[in-house]
Amino acid sequence: MLTVLLLNAYAANHAERLRQALTTPWVVHTVREEEAGAKLEAALRDADALVSTRYGSTLPPAPKLKLIQIPVAGHDRLDPVTIPPDCVVCNVHEHETGISEYVMLAMLDWNVRLSHLDASFRAGDWTGGVAVAGHTHGELSGKKLGIIGFGRIGQALARRAKAFDMRVSAVTRASRPSAQPLDELAAMEHLDTLMAQSDFIVVTCPLNEETRGLIDARRLRLCKPSAVIVNVARAQVIEEEALYKALHDRVIAGAVLDVWYSYPTPADQAARPSRFPFHELPNLIMTPHCSAWTDGLIERRWRFIAGNLDRFARNEELRNVVIRPKAAAQ
Repeated sequence: MLTVLLLNAYAANHAERLRQALTTPWVVHTVREEEAGAKLEAALRDADALVSTRYGSTLPPAPKLKLIQIPVAGHDRLDPVTIPPDCVVCNVHEHETGISEYVMLAMLDWNVRLSHLDASFRAGDWTGGVAVAGHTHGELSGKKLGIIGFGRIGQALARRAKAFDMRVSAVTRASRPSAQPLDELAAMEHLDTLMAQSDFIVVTCPLNEETRGLIDARRLRLCKPSAVIVNVARAQVIEEEALYKALHDRVIAGAVLDVWYSYPTPADQAARPSRFPFHELPNLIMTPHCSAWTDGLIERRWRFIAGNLDRFARNEELRNVVIRPKAAAQ
């Protein structure tokens, strides 16, 4: 019988969910962060498949390992050099619904400032309402949305933004025909133009060596002073210091950030998300990497993971392959 190891709490918490969804016989083992050592060594020694967000030289050998199934979309926490030569790596998406809805909420709230209006009105302030002919708030209709990366998240966002009558452009690694409701789809070489023309710039591209630091101080200076950047991809796509300075100095109007440069560890559960004091900036909405973390996401992802394990057991073609076996590539 095949054995799958769910490594660390992110995966191990869903062991029973996986057992219920599988239709082929698997032994499901779990190892949490605090259970490393001999238990981890034994589990990896027997594992045919591994469900984990990370893999690298710090882990014990896994001589039987043929499948690493990442329970998230990003695979930047895997060290490709250390992956066994006969092993295939797959990821899972299913997060585009929650993330695209989050981005729409972010843009709407930036324009309307609903929470601010609620708080001020509770305090007796009618400013912003028709009763005192106060200041107006913005609309998304007619605004230009620039999307960096046009995978599942970008496409889901474009559909929703067009329903709000926004003008939508996107850049991707290679310009290609698209059935999505877009005003323009261009190659990444046109990123500077997108940065300069957009009212909202949303980062949805994966993090790799080509995209790390893609948005630097020079590109931030290309933006309109009224531009707002929303990052739901990986923090490192935008240079950390350049972004902080652009917000602090009002080079851009603001940002909505859901992804960060540092994260909690077992030793520091209240870690600051950056070496810069982003939390002190008034022109920033910041959230703890929660845009995809919806009530529907977990069920969809583990149903997909079970399906891929079933395909592996039946020797069928796997879905969402991101790294193919080195032996097959030779």
